[in-house]
Parts: sequence; C-alpha cells; structure tokens
Amino acid sequence: MRGCRSARYGPVLCIPMDVYHEILPDRYVLLLADSPAPSAGTAADTLARCLLQACRSGKTSVWIDCSRLHHLPTAARDLLMRYQKRLGRRSMRLVFSPASAAVQQAFADVAPEARPEMADEEPA
Repeated sequence: MRGCRSARYGPVLCIPMDVYHEILPDRYVLLLADSPAPSAGTAADTLARCLLQACRSGKTSVWIDCSRLHHLPTAARDLLMRYQKRLGRRSMRLVFSPASAAVQQAFADVAPEARPEMADEEPA
C-alpha cells in the first residue's frame, strides 16, 4: 500500500477524495467526492474520523453517498471494510448509495457475503 509521511504520525494514507458528513434523524451520511489530488492523508484522516463519529452516533445505519465519486481508492475501500465489521458488531448497517459500477467494481474481489450493502436510492 502506498502512503505519504506525516512528521507527527508517520506513514498515512493518500486518498484523492474529499469527505463530507451530515447527521440526519434516521442515519449518518458520508458524502465521498473526487478530488484532483491527494492531500497528505487529510482525506484518510477525515474519513476515519467521520466513520468513528458514525459508530458513536447511535444511528442504525451509515450511508455512503458515492454519487460524486467515480473511483473508490483501494485504501478507502479497505478502511470502509474495517468499519463495516465494527459497525456490524454494533448492529449498524453500512450502505453504499448510489452504488455506481465503478464503486461496485472496487468490491469485486471481496467475497459477496463480506461486501457492504449496495442501494440504488439516494440517501435522503
């Protein structure tokens, strides 16, 4: 796995995407969007922090809005897979929506039973 270096924390992931989050009454939503360049771990740190907040939110599901994402980096996929297990232990669902062909392709090498839920609807 390719990474960048942070003077304070050592190696960090370089993920070329932006991460936004919103807390709705019935779910926690993360919006992933393409970014022109990786920003030395910032997106990975933000994604990890948002996923941790989602775990602690008390919501029953975390929706990942992929409508502005044309490619899901492997490092982001792996981080999301780790949190899917963590959320599952708390009886929370991780749902990708809308699941574009490119995002579905990112999970092609993952066993079907281990893949996150994919929905065609937009997160409300």
